[in-house]
Amino acid sequence: MLRLCRYPSGRQPGSDDDESRGRYTSVPESRRDLQESDTAILRPARPVRSARVIAPLLAAGLTYATSQTSIVPALPHIQRAMDASPAEGAWVITGFFVSSAALTVIAGRLGDMFGKRRALLTILGLFGLGALVCALATSVTMVIAGRIVMGAAGGVFPLAYSLLSDQLPRDRAAFGMGLISSAFGLGGALGMPTGGLITDRFGHGGLFWGTVLLTCLSLITVAVLVPEDKVRTRGHVDWSGAILIATGLGAPLTAISRGPDWGWDSPMTIGLLIVGAVALAALFQVERRSAHPLIHLGEMALRNVWIANAVAFLVTFGQGMSFLLVPQIAQLPTASDIGLGVGAMQAGLFMLPASLTTLLFGPVTGALIPRFGLRLPVIAGSLTTATGLLVLAALAAHPMGLLIGSGMMGIGAGMTFAVLPVLINDAVPPARRGAANGVNTIVRHIAIAISAQVAAVVLVISTPAGSPYPAGSAYAADFLLGAVVGGLALLVVPAVRARVPMSGPSTR
Repeated sequence: MLRLCRYPSGRQPGSDDDESRGRYTSVPESRRDLQESDTAILRPARPVRSARVIAPLLAAGLTYATSQTSIVPALPHIQRAMDASPAEGAWVITGFFVSSAALTVIAGRLGDMFGKRRALLTILGLFGLGALVCALATSVTMVIAGRIVMGAAGGVFPLAYSLLSDQLPRDRAAFGMGLISSAFGLGGALGMPTGGLITDRFGHGGLFWGTVLLTCLSLITVAVLVPEDKVRTRGHVDWSGAILIATGLGAPLTAISRGPDWGWDSPMTIGLLIVGAVALAALFQVERRSAHPLIHLGEMALRNVWIANAVAFLVTFGQGMSFLLVPQIAQLPTASDIGLGVGAMQAGLFMLPASLTTLLFGPVTGALIPRFGLRLPVIAGSLTTATGLLVLAALAAHPMGLLIGSGMMGIGAGMTFAVLPVLINDAVPPARRGAANGVNTIVRHIAIAISAQVAAVVLVISTPAGSPYPAGSAYAADFLLGAVVGGLALLVVPAVRARVPMSGPSTR
């Protein structure tokens, strides 16, 4: 038995009225075509076991997140094996992140239209195909191309969040979203030591073959265990919006990533920034007039949604500082002001506390949201993130300081990021959650890209003349800046609703 639910005519899905009520109206309907303003929810009569949905989505998230950083220790090996320049090697990383940011919302929209499970299987297939191209590559150009294809899997997390909300009761969905959000940080932190270990023993080819294997396992588990979702929205793909968002994000992210090499005042850097600004301005006009927009601009202004995006940017900015600088400090020689002089794999282990605490506090926070609400985790997470960065600023030259600061960053990430998909899914109608969560994921990618370049600029301008290493005070300045920006998330806390209704199905 299936029940078809829709919004009553005359009300806009995802409006503040819906948000304040905390529920959607459900009425029996015969199966029929619905207009774009309606949301079709075909609920299975039999409940779905939580573990059956959460476990394969967690595996898919870990597979993608690990690949973001596992390539870093393999990059020197790739450059030597393929006689690639540092600039070409940098594109192995840049291409992945630009592709991921540009395609995430598109993947979410396709999931809203054709099914989130189907979209997830498609992007996992592309991810595995890209890894296969990298494993078989005979030139750095092939590796770059493969990594760009792998970036298409950036929609894994928004699709996973939406699947959980569509198929599980709210309390179990909140727990699952907390667990899967922890995979974002856990995979990123584990990627560097595991990538270094595999590359040392099996070469960069072994790293990519391992990714192919993990992707195949993820594909199988998602296909077998995750039920087909029945939430759809009518319409067509807004290809003009897709091209504009890919250009509007891809061009400036490329400029930000490559600016230090090209020069911030170079024609290429300035030109890409201008192209990105023009594309985003055009995107605003196109989406505002489109009958089937890729991004519903009105929903981006909803209280829960803009709060989630603001917190995502501010906290991720601080998180990005720690992920970039902690391994770097650990690898600096002891002759520098602040370095510990360890190898790449050991340096990655300094991020292990962040991995473990994120894995613990993400699902715990999700499970406690029904009891304590949404405001407290945002306060605690933002404060812990800022405090962790202050610890790093004060004690970065000491191994224990790096470990404690890293652990506190993981606690802050686990608590904060567990709340964000709950905020979004509470405000946005089920058939548009994929795209809305995709925007939030993009915001986090942008924050990481900007924080990395800001940190690099501070280090460059603080390097003493004739010294190959930045001054130790430069790292402290970066961490202090991250603490200030991350702490700004507290300014939006008063706007966070203390609680959302957590009983009943998440699809409302």
